[in-house]
Amino acid sequence: MTEATVMRMAELARRSGVSVPTIKYYMRQGLLQPGRRTSVNQAEYDHRHLDRLRLIRALTSVAGLPLSKVREVVDAVSGESTVIDAMAVTQDVLTGTITDEGAGTSEILDRVISQRGWRCARSSPAYQAAAGAVTQLHAEELTTVLDHLDGYAEAAEMVGRADLEAIEDAESLEQRIRGVVLGSVLRRPLLEALVLLAQQHFAQNVRDSGES
Repeated sequence: MTEATVMRMAELARRSGVSVPTIKYYMRQGLLQPGRRTSVNQAEYDHRHLDRLRLIRALTSVAGLPLSKVREVVDAVSGESTVIDAMAVTQDVLTGTITDEGAGTSEILDRVISQRGWRCARSSPAYQAAAGAVTQLHAEELTTVLDHLDGYAEAAEMVGRADLEAIEDAESLEQRIRGVVLGSVLRRPLLEALVLLAQQHFAQNVRDSGES
């Protein structure tokens, strides 16, 4: 440990935003590795503990995940998983479990995925969620939305690329996965609000064109 990164429990709690009792609980649960013991009642912690706590806090406080799901991400980050594998686990826990009734495939979704050359698995919760959304749009007879699926996919591709570019300079896997979590959860309301603002803009243009 370098002097710049060594900290006591109180400082670790302050910098991570996680209380001391909660930090100790995470240690007992095996979600956080112990510090380096310096005496019977004292230990030192470093940036690895801080990164892990910030990741756990993003998963629990921001994403609202239970500890069972947090453990899946932590296990992926702690093991020998590649960045891709760890991100896949994180995506799955963020998307949630798809019930058998909601699972399925979608011909129109498969066509768009194929045309864009996306490499993704039908078994992933993200695919199942997209297929379920397509099914619901059909059920509500909102096929006009599906007529513009190519445009939605193009926008999604731009957002997905921007998400990865935003975390490419992360110094550790924990930092990168934390960026995925925060980016996914906090970007959603921002993106939805931007879409609403864009709708206002184009609706105004349509009204102005009709009045001219």
